[in-house]
Amino acid sequence: MRHLNKLALAACLLLSYGIALGQTGQGLPSPAFHWKCPSADSALNFHPATTAPLLFDSIPYAEDYTVVVVYKPVVDTEATVWQLVFADSIGRGLTTERILSDSTAIRFAEHTDRKPVIHTLRQSAPDSSSAYASLSVGDGNIKVSEVLYFNHRLGNAVLRRVQSILAIRYGITLGPVDYIGVNGHRVWQHRLDSAVFHHRITGIGSDTSLHQLCSRSEMDGSVVTLSADSLPQGAYLLIGDNDAPLTFLQEASDIETLARQWRVQSSGTEDVAFSLAFDTRSIPVPTDSLVLLLDGGIILPSVVTANEVRFNNLWLSSDTCTFTLARGAFLWQLAQSGSKGAKGHSGKEYDEHEKVSIFNSQFSLYPNPTTGHFNIEVSGARQVQVTIYNLQGKVIATYGDNNRDHYCFEGSLPTGNTYFATIATESGSQTIKLIVK
Repeated sequence: MRHLNKLALAACLLLSYGIALGQTGQGLPSPAFHWKCPSADSALNFHPATTAPLLFDSIPYAEDYTVVVVYKPVVDTEATVWQLVFADSIGRGLTTERILSDSTAIRFAEHTDRKPVIHTLRQSAPDSSSAYASLSVGDGNIKVSEVLYFNHRLGNAVLRRVQSILAIRYGITLGPVDYIGVNGHRVWQHRLDSAVFHHRITGIGSDTSLHQLCSRSEMDGSVVTLSADSLPQGAYLLIGDNDAPLTFLQEASDIETLARQWRVQSSGTEDVAFSLAFDTRSIPVPTDSLVLLLDGGIILPSVVTANEVRFNNLWLSSDTCTFTLARGAFLWQLAQSGSKGAKGHSGKEYDEHEKVSIFNSQFSLYPNPTTGHFNIEVSGARQVQVTIYNLQGKVIATYGDNNRDHYCFEGSLPTGNTYFATIATESGSQTIKLIVK
């Protein structure tokens, strides 16, 4: 077992990383001992991890303590996660499969033996009263990124905040629970309408204990990388998927939609541009045919490579949205036509009085969003044809006339849905996203 520096290393790490987890008044307690891997031969969610066994001396003794370790197994055999060694040789700790202690006053959470995990153990009144000889972490069969030792027993609320920040940082999905930010506000809400999306949680954020602008889940089956150029203080953006297979479902004759969908939850990030990159090695379709369906908008990829499709400069129109991938000539043509009104395209909401040009013609559609009735004004065109499509490309309604400059659609469109209205004149056509409230 490799012996790492003693008091000097502990003091250095406390000075370097103690502030990162927050000080008094910033929402999170400072650990009595905190080690964060500075450099290593592997990584967890882009953060360094080490597989070398670690040994730390002079850990502050406490009758009640909490140990949190972020790790990922390297092999499928049992491995030592951490162990406290007392002067009288009584050990306390955990392996990937069992508890290393004869005490009954132990509580631990997020126990697993194969997946990346945030391993937490809280103990009260250990049998031994002697000082600790050392804290050892890992045995070469696990990747370790961070170790926190608190010389007191953390309460549930504080522990959840610590676990949430670590989960976002390292791409590790907690159980079906809310994620709590540094100052106690929920940044991922596990509720009835989003419980199905609580898989492979991926997050970025900027707070007193976190500044992460690129993230991916370390859980099996992840294909999405989330990133942003910048985030304002206190902002979080998290996504989770519905655990559906990475296969396409036939929606219409020319349209296929990925069965796996993702849900976005934001906290203070409504006006922040972000990017989504999909690893297409697990998605069985030609990469040059994919579009992104985000909050009702159809978006063409910004970059396509042999293994990745990336969508840049995306925006959210609300704090909770869904997205997935789709393919088909109709969707591709709609996206290429420059459909207006999707905040995911241009970063601004559709202006109901904005004039849109089709070569020598101009038109406006209002109100949008609508309750089902809307107006279209056209100038500079002798022939006008309006076609309403749903997201699957099915024609919902079509109408038109000649030599008129005003049309009023009075049909019935189901509420709570998004449609596309294609206005065609003798000069060309233009597509607008239409929202029915």
